Amino acid sequence: MSNQLIIQPDVLPTNQVLQEHLNSSVFLTNNVWKIAFSPCSEYLAIPKQDIYGQYCVLIMRCSDWNATNITDTDLCLHNRFTCTSAIWSLAFGEGKLSSNSIIKSNFYETNSPSTPKPRRELLERRRSSLSVVNRRYDFTNNIFLAAGLADGRINVWNINTGELTLILKDHRSTVCGLDFTSSTMQLASCSHDTKIKLWDLLDDGNMYKTLNEWTHVINAVKWSPDETLLCAVGPYELVVLYDTTTWQELFKLEGHLNSVADCVFSSDSALLATASYDTRVILWSTITGEIIKSFAHKIPIPLKIYAGGDNGAFVRSVVMTKYNHVLVTACDDNKVRWFPLVSSQSSKVIHERTETNVLCVAITSDSKTMAVSNRNGEVHLLSALSTLSTSQPSSLKYFCRLLINSSCGMNRKEILNLSIPQHLISYLLYRDIKMK
Repeated sequence: MSNQLIIQPDVLPTNQVLQEHLNSSVFLTNNVWKIAFSPCSEYLAIPKQDIYGQYCVLIMRCSDWNATNITDTDLCLHNRFTCTSAIWSLAFGEGKLSSNSIIKSNFYETNSPSTPKPRRELLERRRSSLSVVNRRYDFTNNIFLAAGLADGRINVWNINTGELTLILKDHRSTVCGLDFTSSTMQLASCSHDTKIKLWDLLDDGNMYKTLNEWTHVINAVKWSPDETLLCAVGPYELVVLYDTTTWQELFKLEGHLNSVADCVFSSDSALLATASYDTRVILWSTITGEIIKSFAHKIPIPLKIYAGGDNGAFVRSVVMTKYNHVLVTACDDNKVRWFPLVSSQSSKVIHERTETNVLCVAITSDSKTMAVSNRNGEVHLLSALSTLSTSQPSSLKYFCRLLINSSCGMNRKEILNLSIPQHLISYLLYRDIKMK
């Protein structure tokens, strides 16, 4: 990939219709900390507060966010969910198993290739204590939204029916991070109460694990796409990777100089990107724990004494496009930046866009649409099609790497011992994109 700027992402026509909903006199212009797209890319969840003090989540629905001719019926308010306190975190989950399928008698068994066999067996053992017929809730089909609240509750709604299906109450303080697994409806949550909790929605929302070895806030938790890893980030430069079968700590990654606010895995689970208040995003190998690349948001990079304080360039949010092409970040210097991910030539920004008071970026699963939220109560929609068209790798070798890493699961460290040339091992470990 070259260092020249890619085509500027366009503001979508759907953005104007969305603003008409969000700029209603009914809503206050306060912070939109988190936004989230559904796995099917049709729904966008936006937290708001109305003039009566009521907190709510707006569910916007659009079959094609990139449509040129858009009407109110094409992009509409699908639902509005009310909450008992401020919304700090959002996550969509999709129950992919049909209750009419042949797995009905054992619906908790996941045959998805993305779920490694040891993890499937662990889920089966834990869920076998309660028969399917005795379960109160059906999470095997439909799309669900979880919202983490300031009062410690987690509300879970069925997007299709609008029903408040579950209220999870074990946290004692603000739930600041949520994430669903891609196929088994496991929910990870983190809170200001210093705890990480794991919930099984296919087992009636059973809370089956608490990770509580910290004395400080956890800012965000994320599952890897293959569900073998869980990442937790937080203050004091915290970046921890867990094995989700044994819940043993695999790596405590050291390299940041300030609090870590967000993280995201690559689509093949081989890379982890972490966004920090030290003005950087660091790209790590989940196989070796080494730093692959660093993306600076302030040049020159502040010295440690300044990076650890208020430097004016806190990086608050990071997402990764499909097939690991580009990193997109939101920074306190009012910039949204696009960085090349699969290039060994540079880690310099290939595009940046000014967005006042930006807080969060989100991207659809097909990487065609981005949403950017801010402190003014706004959410702006941008097209990512130009990013994809200019950065799509054509190499078969590249896609073979994605496939191999995606299939490794719990055995990913065996890549280091494969009987293949060392340069191919380095390629599988993404060492080819390290700065020379």
